[in-house]
Amino acid sequence: MDTTSRTTLDEAFDSELTGDRTPSAAMLAWFLLHVERLDPELVPDAICDGRGDKGIDALIVDDEQSEIVLFQGKRMESATKTQGDNDLRHLLGAANYFVDEKAVEGLLASKPNHELRNLLTRNNVAQKVASGYKVRRLVLVTNASLDASAQGLLDAVSHQEPTLDVWHQDKLVAVAERVRRADLREETVSIRPATPVIAVDLEGEAKMAIALVRAHELVGLPGIEDLTLFARNVRLSAGNTRINKELAATVADPKEHALFPAAHNGITVLTNGLTIGEADIRLNGLSVVNGCQSLLALHRGRGALTPQLKILVKIVELPSRQSYISDTITYRANNQNAVNIRDQRSTDGIQLGLYRAVREEFGGEFEYVIKIGQTSQAARTLDNTLAAQLITAVLREKPWAAVRKVRLFDQDYHNIFAPDVNAHVLFLLELVNEACNVSREHLEGELKSAFASVRFTVAALVADVLRLSDRGAQLLADPSAWLPAKQQEVLSWLSERARDVVGNINGYVVDAATEAQEEKRDFDAKTVFKSASGIAPLRREIATVSRRVERREPGYLFDLAPSRL
Repeated sequence: MDTTSRTTLDEAFDSELTGDRTPSAAMLAWFLLHVERLDPELVPDAICDGRGDKGIDALIVDDEQSEIVLFQGKRMESATKTQGDNDLRHLLGAANYFVDEKAVEGLLASKPNHELRNLLTRNNVAQKVASGYKVRRLVLVTNASLDASAQGLLDAVSHQEPTLDVWHQDKLVAVAERVRRADLREETVSIRPATPVIAVDLEGEAKMAIALVRAHELVGLPGIEDLTLFARNVRLSAGNTRINKELAATVADPKEHALFPAAHNGITVLTNGLTIGEADIRLNGLSVVNGCQSLLALHRGRGALTPQLKILVKIVELPSRQSYISDTITYRANNQNAVNIRDQRSTDGIQLGLYRAVREEFGGEFEYVIKIGQTSQAARTLDNTLAAQLITAVLREKPWAAVRKVRLFDQDYHNIFAPDVNAHVLFLLELVNEACNVSREHLEGELKSAFASVRFTVAALVADVLRLSDRGAQLLADPSAWLPAKQQEVLSWLSERARDVVGNINGYVVDAATEAQEEKRDFDAKTVFKSASGIAPLRREIATVSRRVERREPGYLFDLAPSRL
């Protein structure tokens, strides 16, 4: 393998190296996301890579096609090692475990690792095979090139079923290059803000700076003329459109300059390193992912710029290895999805009413986002999909149902967005969300990589702790008595309890796994958060612990006096 290809693949795979995933499992996670295009929330549940996996490193059950797909991953540490036919033969042999129900039961009886056992049980594979499900595809994923023996075996079984599909170095590099985020420009630049800088800590290690910046500062950024500054932007120049003509006219008219930031959505910049000084903001590397049209218009009309023309700038520092943050920012800043049920709901009375109520109550401090492409200059925003999930977990007390995104805006819509959901409730839910995001770093092992489902259990358990005190229950019922006046105190309490809840979850999972091992039965941590019965013992335990701590340390439960009665 050449050095460039190896680096490309390592960077791609390691973006999924989270929690207790091995390098091989990270490669499979990346493959399931970008080649199989599996929902990110389902990826952790599909992987069973580890000692005793019987040659099966991942498994997907496709209920629409009544088929089972088996995956094996071979990530070579040596750049010179090639992929032989031995692993291919093992994968072909693994299909025999699924020829009938008896074979699956034999696999379960052969004491596979707990991840594979749990995966088979969780997906009811034995029963589905009995009902006619078949293994129709076998997929080997390797970062090495195939040797002659491997290629010969592939040719020999090319017309057999199940089909054997091998994703080797060259095929993976081609995908990695297509889905790879464009590099940031490497320069270190300094920007002088025209207003005080708002610094915001985001998920994990990421942080953001927000400020108004004079246009003179921005038109000198490197990469505008050759468009390399906008490499991560889906669109570059849109041409001489009506909007661009109006933008050019605004830039040319000095009387319009003072109002520019009030009528403009601003720009978003990604950087690898962000330092906020007394007089400037220093960026180590940069790329503009939203605001291409505006910067190009400002650059073209730079001769007419005045000090009064300012623009809102959001600068986001990207944490190492957490590519999902960059992908999320870039995707949401640039893409429009096909119309779905959530989009259709964006114009109904409930969503429009909540959107307007939030604006009236919170102005530019907090905004409720009800449609894709909606931009905001608010310090805090809450997307209505996430809002629906948090309502389900916190108010309806069903965190296991929060991941069913399709149902949230369909069958369950009116139950979720019931009359008790108002602007202040949405603001409280955003604070709960922020507290949960902070707590993620305290999750251990596979729980961190499965945060997409665990987060809603954390939110529900924090709400449970709130309900243990009169004022906590009142906060959930009528947040307006505390918010926004006491938002920092409320957020501080929520963050502390979220960390405590996560600590209890970590301990609960460890104890449950140990007990299961001693009793020689299976324990699947991932199923704990997917049913009412799964989290019931955890809810009881956290309630008991919280009451005990309150007796020992009065004030542990929520007892903050409201700002108004």
